[in-house]
Amino acid sequence: MRTSLLLLSLAGATALPAQITIGPDDMPNAGDTIRYRTTAAQNIDLDLTGADLVWDYGDLAIQAEAADTIVSVGSTPFLYQLFFNNIFLYPQNRADHAQKGVSFGFQQLSLQDVFDYYRADADGMFNVGFGANVNGLPTSVRRVPVDRIHAFPMAFGDVDTTVSAFNVTVPTLLTFGQDQVRVNEVDGWGTLVLPGNTFDVLRVKSTLQRSDTIYIDQFGIGFRLPEPETIEYKWYAVGMGKPVLQVVTTGGVPVSARFFYDPDITTSVADRSNLSIDLFPNPAKDEVFVRTPQQGATFIMDALGRRVHTLPTTGMVQRVDLSGFPAGAYTVQIQEAAIRRSVKLIVQP
Repeated sequence: MRTSLLLLSLAGATALPAQITIGPDDMPNAGDTIRYRTTAAQNIDLDLTGADLVWDYGDLAIQAEAADTIVSVGSTPFLYQLFFNNIFLYPQNRADHAQKGVSFGFQQLSLQDVFDYYRADADGMFNVGFGANVNGLPTSVRRVPVDRIHAFPMAFGDVDTTVSAFNVTVPTLLTFGQDQVRVNEVDGWGTLVLPGNTFDVLRVKSTLQRSDTIYIDQFGIGFRLPEPETIEYKWYAVGMGKPVLQVVTTGGVPVSARFFYDPDITTSVADRSNLSIDLFPNPAKDEVFVRTPQQGATFIMDALGRRVHTLPTTGMVQRVDLSGFPAGAYTVQIQEAAIRRSVKLIVQP
């Protein structure tokens, strides 16, 4: 994420919705902390695809808050770095950042303290392998071939397929491996409305077919276990590092959903109960109706944070004439003492 916070704000709320292109500068960098909230995946329409759309999820319920911390390759355990910090011997597996991964195991195999390694360059975003304590021994595990998560530049209508694989061997015990086929389709672009934020986005559907292989040395036998199909639905915005919204399904069942949030914007459940904003329609064209609270102040601000309209506090529904508003993204905000609530308003041309 090489863009300043000011530029991010401008990119997320431009004067007109527009197709964007995603490239390496829009991927994470070492030192980034990317905050997110989890929500119920069932509340997101995964079938809404196409051009110049508005995905309005401004009222997603919040389940939990967390953050991804992106670190340098050199800050990870030294023995993990074998394949990922040696451009001369293993150029295809070189990495420029890492992230804490998920521990897993199978029978006598245990992988703990996992770090996943990534590289973003002009050709794409790659998962090049991982490091882990394998049955207590620090181990570097490379993907051959590597997993290209996305090809760059990424634009609406792009389709690509990549294969990848890895193997982990515990001497005299077993070998565990995984083969993967990834099919990416950039199947939508438009405006994504989230609690407290609005972005111009590309929607990407990644279909993952995985098959695990296990060979047990003691018995001299091996077998293959196909995994249920996993689909990742991702909405990317310029300069945000990771998808600003992501939903994962396994075997056709939604299993997780997360979205970016700005910790400076208050959208907590407690705030919702005290201060609420009802506006309709949204997106709007000629007019919008806003229910204001009985206390506090209600403003409409443009993409630069300038106050362009003030609504009287009445506790009633009020009509706002949008004929003088240029098309684009606006913020409707209620402020009462130290508490505020923000909702994005899309004005259509």
